[in-house]
Amino acid sequence: MSEKELLLEEKDILKLLNYFRLDENEDALDPAADEVPEWQRDRIKKKLNRKISIIRSVKILRIGSIAAAILLAAVIAIETTSPVLAKNIPSVNSFLQMISDKFGYQGDYAAYTQLVDKSVTDHGITVTINEALADDTKFIFGYTIKSDSKIENKDLNLADLFMVTKVNGSRLGGGGARGEFIDDFTYIGSGEFEYDASAFLNKLKVDINVKEMLGVEGNWKFAFTVSKDELINNSKVFNTNVKVDLPDRVITMEKVVLSPIDTTIFYSGVYKDPEITQKDFTSTHYQWIVFDDQGVELAPKGAGEGGGIGSFTGSIQFEKANGIPHYLTVIPCVNNLTKDIKVNLEHKDQETQVAQTIKIPSVSRVLDGKFPFELSQGKMGKLIIKDIVNENGETVIRYTAEGKAPYHQGSAFYISGENVAAKNFDIRRDAAHPNEFTKVYPLLDLSKGYYASTSTFENEELLEDCKFTIELKQ
Repeated sequence: MSEKELLLEEKDILKLLNYFRLDENEDALDPAADEVPEWQRDRIKKKLNRKISIIRSVKILRIGSIAAAILLAAVIAIETTSPVLAKNIPSVNSFLQMISDKFGYQGDYAAYTQLVDKSVTDHGITVTINEALADDTKFIFGYTIKSDSKIENKDLNLADLFMVTKVNGSRLGGGGARGEFIDDFTYIGSGEFEYDASAFLNKLKVDINVKEMLGVEGNWKFAFTVSKDELINNSKVFNTNVKVDLPDRVITMEKVVLSPIDTTIFYSGVYKDPEITQKDFTSTHYQWIVFDDQGVELAPKGAGEGGGIGSFTGSIQFEKANGIPHYLTVIPCVNNLTKDIKVNLEHKDQETQVAQTIKIPSVSRVLDGKFPFELSQGKMGKLIIKDIVNENGETVIRYTAEGKAPYHQGSAFYISGENVAAKNFDIRRDAAHPNEFTKVYPLLDLSKGYYASTSTFENEELLEDCKFTIELKQ
């Protein structure tokens, strides 16, 4: 059998996958309802041909090309489908990609995720670590929580996963988690956390030892490794060392990393008042509005900062940049938090949880069916609400942001009313028209007097006099 006979065409791979059943007790894939996305086609084709190459080199199997395709298609399907999932959950290797897409980010997670697929069940609760990936500074994993009983929001403490996870024997740094309910009994999500990197280790040894889940004591223990090589090898690092003089501190933007999944700016700095510490709640709180060289605002993903008396280090993450921009433009944004913030302290297992209640000035207009209309956002700009339609069992809102920071402004739109919650995590941006947005809600009866609302940004100030540029040159 020649090598040419073993190189399958994409159409053959996809056809075979359409007829493959993972288990006789599972629902078969419906080719019409479960169309394979483009990113997954490329991934399947690459993996399948690689596995065929491995079989050919060790000369274990002597089978025809069609039989080989069926066998190896089964291997791929097992890798991309978790046996513990409900049938309405997307295929496993799209978890991180799906959540990234929900937020409107541009990251190519699917091409770099590594299969974990480990499940532990205790007291009727199954936790599955589906997939993971890592680079030099952060560890990301996708997971599923499935319970025999209804999962209550109040019991879903995602910080539990953060507290019990170690990378190379050390606890994680800052980070965050996000996800959604698939049904009353199933939650899927992702966690993205910083870790103490080692230049000598190209693989991360991850240990997760959960002792409590959904308010139930038990034992959910996982151990696996994640390679960081592929993501690092496909990232570009720019040493920038741009110094920025802000009213209360001096910051050095040390480097920018453009990876296939995001854009990260690393910085260090000193406070002008040496007595201030990073944990001082009286210090100024900054956000960073970042634009690429085409003037498109990058969607923020997260940030982490730490330090001691007088100095600090940190990083800020944004969506993947479109190509390699020649430079980034950054505008600092100050959050002028009001002095009457109510802080509630609750002690649990020697950890302190802090809840802050902040009243943010806003403007609203009743949804009376007359479009378009405008919502002023003060000196920041305005939103133009183009239309609201009920389609496919959902309420879809389309609007445009005009002003100094369109994505930042667009993120501040919401609908107010009784029992209203956004179905998707965040706004979706039109790729061709980056100042146009869509937001999706469960089907609303618009005759019940809902309001379109947005912040007037009176609690924020863009420091346009402190705007600076980071040149990206290697």
